[in-house]
Amino acid sequence: MRRILLISLAFVVVAVGAAALAGAYVWRALERPYAGFEGELLFDYAEGTPTRALARQLQDAGVIESEYWFLAARALRPGVTLQAGEYQFTEPASVWDVYRKLADGRVYLRPLTVPEGLTRFEVAALVAGAGYGTVDEVTALTADPTPVKDLFPQAKTLEGCLLPETYFFARSASAASVIGAMVDGFRKAFEKAGQGKSTPLDPYQVLIMASLVEKETGVPTERPLVSSVYHNRLRDHMLLQCDPTIIYGLVLEDRYKGVLYEPEIRDPHPYNTYVHAGLPPGPIANPGKASLEAAFHPAESSFLYFVAEKRGAPQHVFSKNLAAHNKAVAQYRKTRAQEARSR
Repeated sequence: MRRILLISLAFVVVAVGAAALAGAYVWRALERPYAGFEGELLFDYAEGTPTRALARQLQDAGVIESEYWFLAARALRPGVTLQAGEYQFTEPASVWDVYRKLADGRVYLRPLTVPEGLTRFEVAALVAGAGYGTVDEVTALTADPTPVKDLFPQAKTLEGCLLPETYFFARSASAASVIGAMVDGFRKAFEKAGQGKSTPLDPYQVLIMASLVEKETGVPTERPLVSSVYHNRLRDHMLLQCDPTIIYGLVLEDRYKGVLYEPEIRDPHPYNTYVHAGLPPGPIANPGKASLEAAFHPAESSFLYFVAEKRGAPQHVFSKNLAAHNKAVAQYRKTRAQEARSR
């Protein structure tokens, strides 16, 4: 009897030891980093994919060494919800690393850069081109001013309120969430730029002013000066004579051909600041943070005019009176003629 007990005990010890060794082997396998791919891998986990199919897809993509190790992880942690989406892998990862990544929903966020000075129509094309809705869908979203009506009761669209910035979105993000992020970013930037403001303009006028500044110069140090010119012209009841406002009005009516002609400068559409006094009826583009800052805080200057230093150059020559401005314009035309002859 005693011999039987000893034999049974030996079997139990062996079985326990074997189970422990097997458990340790499985655990080490789940913790061992692996990468069957090179560089960057984007893995798409589609909604509704069964666990076994997901495990096979991860194996085929080279994310894990064997589908069975992923199934083992699932068996050990059955209560975890794995979240669908696009995932980025750039280096070896253990099965547990992969499992936790999917459980946490750490999906890959794609960058979307919105440059300064785009119109809402150009933003719509950019957003749709990145895969977030159609052009018509995004354009319709930007046509609804509801998200900023508390700030600007006069607003007819979201023009000017889509903050130029680099954003990061999951591939599955909706067009509405993308536009919403731009509006949220704008609200924060507008509030920050307005702290300690020195302009007499109301908030919507500031937004319009910022859009003019954005379209007139890309030189950071010039933005407060351009703002001061337009502030000074408004103060002195002078026409703003801002070419980009003419262009925007023509764009709205689908009449812009890429070049401004003399008759268009006299065109009486509402955005023509060569014809109508004061600011145009709305923003003409989406200004960046620096232009918002310049609109709220124009430089102190006596400048009333500015013209490009030379064709294609970003810098401008600023003048306090018409005589000096005419001289700068003459120099610009002379330089332009010299460039034409040298071609």
